[in-house]
Amino acid sequence: MKIKKRTALFFLFLGGIVMCNNRLYAQGTGGFFNQASSKIKLMLAQIAGYGTFLKELKSGYNTTQNGLNTAHEFKNGTYSLHTAYFNSLMKVNPVVASNPKGKAMIDLQKQINTLFQNELDWQQQQKALHSNEINYIQQVYTNLLSKCKADMDELTLVLTPGKLQMNDHQRIERIDRLYASMQDKYAFAGSFTSKCRQMAKSRLQAGQDRDQLKKLYGIN
Repeated sequence: MKIKKRTALFFLFLGGIVMCNNRLYAQGTGGFFNQASSKIKLMLAQIAGYGTFLKELKSGYNTTQNGLNTAHEFKNGTYSLHTAYFNSLMKVNPVVASNPKGKAMIDLQKQINTLFQNELDWQQQQKALHSNEINYIQQVYTNLLSKCKADMDELTLVLTPGKLQMNDHQRIERIDRLYASMQDKYAFAGSFTSKCRQMAKSRLQAGQDRDQLKKLYGIN
């Protein structure tokens, strides 16, 4: 009985050890596979994340590329519109080109030239002014003609296609300004030559008065 009891206890102890070992093994193996499974899940999650990132990156690139293409097309379109607009500004509307003030400026320049030419010719004949005074009149005349030419050159630019980038309103305003400038020059030319004539006539009249006085008093 004691032997049988000891044998039973031995096998029971052995079975316990085996069960414990199996449990420990099972626990160790399960822990290992659980850890491996967690790592695999983490890697799969990371791979999925990279895939999503790459997908978004590609989508963003496409969006950016489309945006650049749109911007490029918009830029080209805008540039084309600007080019067409600026080209249109280089043209001269026939209505603007036929503005009567352009011809009026030419007539005013001719009248200014006539005023000074007539005055200089008359002064040369009368010999009432000194030579330095005649030279001064000539200098004023030359300077005024130079300013008239500058206005006419600007008018030519305004009325010549392909020279200036201006719309119709701007061209008309420029013509108005140039016409007013030419009118001022004409008014100055008339006033200046008139004063020169008056001064010369005054001297001539003074000379005649002296001559009459000399005759009246018998002074040689």
